[in-house]
Amino acid sequence: MIGNILLTLALLAGVFTVVMYYLTYKGYENTLKLARTGFHATAVLIIASSALLLHAIITHQYQYKYVYNYSGSDLSLGLLMSTFYAGQEGSFMLWIFFTAIIGLMLLDYTSKRGDLEQRVMMVFTLALACLLV
Repeated sequence: MIGNILLTLALLAGVFTVVMYYLTYKGYENTLKLARTGFHATAVLIIASSALLLHAIITHQYQYKYVYNYSGSDLSLGLLMSTFYAGQEGSFMLWIFFTAIIGLMLLDYTSKRGDLEQRVMMVFTLALACLLV
């Protein structure tokens, strides 16, 4: 439940980020900082949701359908952690997680390159938002 809320908020923050980067690209003032903050919020929400799923798996919270279907009490810690990406939902979560991490590195790289950030991060965040849908 809380994971779905976090991912919904991440989607909203991602859409907000795309709009802010677009406005920055079009020349509006004071939107770049909002876009960066929006992307950081998106990444933090995705990381938190991933951490919640991993916590539910490791602590054997079988009330969640995903944990019930793909994990077991007899699995070692390594195999238990690998159930994070055992199903389709977890696989998408893993892709979204890595995309957010790469996005943070890309944001750091492009922010030092002048006007490259607006164009690159707008498209990258749009792709991340599509994964969240």
